[in-house]
Amino acid sequence: MFIVPISSSITPLESVSKAFEGYGEESVSEEAVRVPTFMDVFKGIFDNAVDANAQKQSDIFRIMLGDTDNLEQIQANITKAEIATDLLVNVKNVVVDAYNEIVKMSI
Repeated sequence: MFIVPISSSITPLESVSKAFEGYGEESVSEEAVRVPTFMDVFKGIFDNAVDANAQKQSDIFRIMLGDTDNLEQIQANITKAEIATDLLVNVKNVVVDAYNEIVKMSI
């Protein structure tokens, strides 16, 4: 069995470092860098759940009308909608629990 040296398939770091030229410099203003807030993350999760459930409803109507032959994709879309909804509910529950813990804290 012939073993190929791993070093032949790895590109040198010098070529990769060219992609990051000027990365650590102060040329980027503070206003240009935006850190996502919790509301942005929660809105993304919510929008994902709404979109996935809308696709699920569309797929269900296509099944009822007999307009589809791709049942595997429909099953994947239904599972995606269920997972997105479960994620949204779990994140909401954790946020509510954290809020209740903060309210219980004494100053």
